[in-house]
Amino acid sequence: MAPRYENLTRADQVRARRSIEPARRKPIPQPEKYSKRNAESSARVTVRRSDLNMARPTSAAYTQRRRKYYLPTDKSGAEIRLPAMPALKLSWRIASALLAILAGIGIYLVSSSPTFQVSSINLSGAVRVSAQEILETIDLEGRPIIRVSPEQIREEIAASFPDIDYAQVTVTFPAVVNVAVNERIPAITWYENDSPLFWVDEKGYSFPIRGEASIPLAVYANGEPPRPLGYQTVQEAAQAEAAAETETAAAPVEPAPSVDPHFVDMVLKLRAVIPAGTPLLYDAENGVGWKDPQGWQVFLGTDPADIDMKLAEYQVIVAYLLERNLQPVFINLEYLHAPYYRLEQ
Repeated sequence: MAPRYENLTRADQVRARRSIEPARRKPIPQPEKYSKRNAESSARVTVRRSDLNMARPTSAAYTQRRRKYYLPTDKSGAEIRLPAMPALKLSWRIASALLAILAGIGIYLVSSSPTFQVSSINLSGAVRVSAQEILETIDLEGRPIIRVSPEQIREEIAASFPDIDYAQVTVTFPAVVNVAVNERIPAITWYENDSPLFWVDEKGYSFPIRGEASIPLAVYANGEPPRPLGYQTVQEAAQAEAAAETETAAAPVEPAPSVDPHFVDMVLKLRAVIPAGTPLLYDAENGVGWKDPQGWQVFLGTDPADIDMKLAEYQVIVAYLLERNLQPVFINLEYLHAPYYRLEQ
């Protein structure tokens, strides 16, 4: 029977423990050169640390800087400390939000305050057109001044009054609107069945007869004047507007020339050729002409390009007929290279 561990001597206990525990290897001593190399390598290690990657302090550890305020007292060396106020930093988001709120408040005050509602309209330049008609058309009385659109008012005036050439609209705060209009200058009075129908200016715009004007020319026609290319009648324009499907209200359509500008140019050129006081004639087939004092009618078409040559050719034809005692009733020079005449029967 083996002896108990407690009855062994200290030397026997040590020898018994050594026989049980595994043998431990002793560290192998390194030469001096390896230790030196490791030291040099460790000296070359660079530690990079960016503040951007550092974790921000939590709300518990972060304390906002506060401003301290002290008030002096009557006693020397004594001060009163006021409660500390936190240092506020105004970011661009807060600033933009404040500006938006202030702008909204300002717009509301301007749109609802009677001070900024249109109370005065200064109209100038209207002679033949009634000022009351213009004011009733634009209807600005009591409208907030910020909702007044000068361009929209100008379009409304141009669409409602074809005898106004141009309208200039300006707004003056707090509640004044200035409207200056230029009326068209009539150059031709258009007659049908010896009744005046409308006036025509030098650009070919026709407009109703209002009041009195010194018109140098009168054209007596047996039908409508020659229309420019792409012209639409009132009925055609209304049908086109009704056929167009638009979700929003259509803007007012400004008037377009209703008489061919080339025809107007030709009429104005004949003003210096025909005898004074002689009315001009217009026929849809033969163009524009007049009745010569000697009794015949002459027509030159509607193209003013060769009017000088047509007039020279007309003088030659008249001289030829008078030399032979021939009395024409009709001379047509619509086509420069194919003139013809008719004699009375």
